[in-house]
Amino acid sequence: MSIKKWVSLGIIYVVAVFAVFSVVTGQNPLASGEMEHDEHSGEEAQNHEDHDKEDNQKEAEDMDHSKHDHHNHQEESEVKTNVTYNDEKISIELEGHEGAAPELAVEHEKEMHFIMVSNDLEEYYHLHPEKEQEGLYTINQPLNAGTYQAFVDIAPEGKAYQPAPNTVQVGTSETNKTSLEKEDNWTKEMDGKTVTLEDVEATAGEEVSLVFDMHGEKPEHHLGALGHVVIVDEGAEQYIHVHPDSEDTTSFHAHFPKPGMYKIWAEFKFGDEVHTYPFIIEVAE
Repeated sequence: MSIKKWVSLGIIYVVAVFAVFSVVTGQNPLASGEMEHDEHSGEEAQNHEDHDKEDNQKEAEDMDHSKHDHHNHQEESEVKTNVTYNDEKISIELEGHEGAAPELAVEHEKEMHFIMVSNDLEEYYHLHPEKEQEGLYTINQPLNAGTYQAFVDIAPEGKAYQPAPNTVQVGTSETNKTSLEKEDNWTKEMDGKTVTLEDVEATAGEEVSLVFDMHGEKPEHHLGALGHVVIVDEGAEQYIHVHPDSEDTTSFHAHFPKPGMYKIWAEFKFGDEVHTYPFIIEVAE
């Protein structure tokens, strides 16, 4: 048989195989590779889309969480604070790392939340000084003699900031720092309004849930939220300020940077009065 006939028979055989494949599978064998590639590309694109959605959701959750948990991340501050007390007047000076006074963003209706606690953590003040001039905020507040730690809670525009304790001495009588004792009284009453802090299991570096039972009462909105929680460790060095998880709840989430004893001041407004409920918790390693 000549070469020409062999080639012709080969072509007929290949065409027959292709025809049988098409009838059995309903696919074009010449296009199947392209189809598989298109299917793979579609799956890959979907995977990328799902991954992007997960990243966006996580970013949104992180941004939302940052609204409720303030100043709990260690970073070098670009704003210096200096707190002084004279003639029942507290003065807070602010200076940016370049020397100029920083611009402050409004957070929870105020440019500045000023927290002052005595060294033994028995006295607590949450104040809102007003701007007297650029870089200077003041407020009148009589204080008992003793040693205090002041935390300037601000959000400077475009600058990193971490509140640090400012020691303020009032009079000559010094107040020593104390060791906090663990307590089991989770229900506190102030002026007829009772609040219970539900059982807390706190571990350093993990998200800790703080849920407050209002015993049928609903607090008024105060500074843009149903409540505020300020936390300071027994050494009066670590400062944590958190807000409710949502606009209509009295549950909070906080992160504790290290193990130890901490004091909590939970603020809730009933009627025209803001009541402060103190609790002491232990944070495990």
